Amino acid sequence: MKSFFPVVMVALFLMAGGVRAADEIAFIDIQEVFKRFYKTQLAQDQIRQQADDIKLERDEMEAEVETLKGKIEELRADSRDENLSEEIRANKRDLLEENLVALQKKEQEMADFEKLRMEQIESQNQRMTKKIFDEIHETVINYAKMKSFAAVVDRSAQSRIGTDVILFAAPKFDITAGVLEVLNEGRKTGLEADTTGLNLEEEE
Repeated sequence: MKSFFPVVMVALFLMAGGVRAADEIAFIDIQEVFKRFYKTQLAQDQIRQQADDIKLERDEMEAEVETLKGKIEELRADSRDENLSEEIRANKRDLLEENLVALQKKEQEMADFEKLRMEQIESQNQRMTKKIFDEIHETVINYAKMKSFAAVVDRSAQSRIGTDVILFAAPKFDITAGVLEVLNEGRKTGLEADTTGLNLEEEE
């Protein structure tokens, strides 16, 4: 995750300037919240299912390609078989050319299909991830307001060199579990409504 230096500076200012007291600064592990939020798990299940569907479709297309390749090898062998008449061999050569064109077309279709579907699944993954993070952020804000916190700092934030920005946060100031409890309150209802993906995917 990218650095959150502006947020950290706000937190340090609030602690140093003393809005009221140090315990008004709360900390949360957003990455942990995202990972353990039930909608994240459902979204990942949807992506995995779609990936499996893509693989099945691709396997079918690949089977067609292999069938064509087998037919091409037979036609190539027949076109060179001197035991056959020249007329038959010429016909085999014509069929060979037609099947070579068909093979090239099928391989291109398979490549285009895979590229398109992977782009679609990546786009959907990004949309669902953003929607989930938006819900998490809104919940954090409402939770912070309810608890009268002056600021909430993401303790999972890292600097540009990959080191933790927040080196230590006392457990009593960590609201990760509390926010997760709020987010996962609708887990049972949400799982029952999973047939529609919990509206994780926005309509286009």
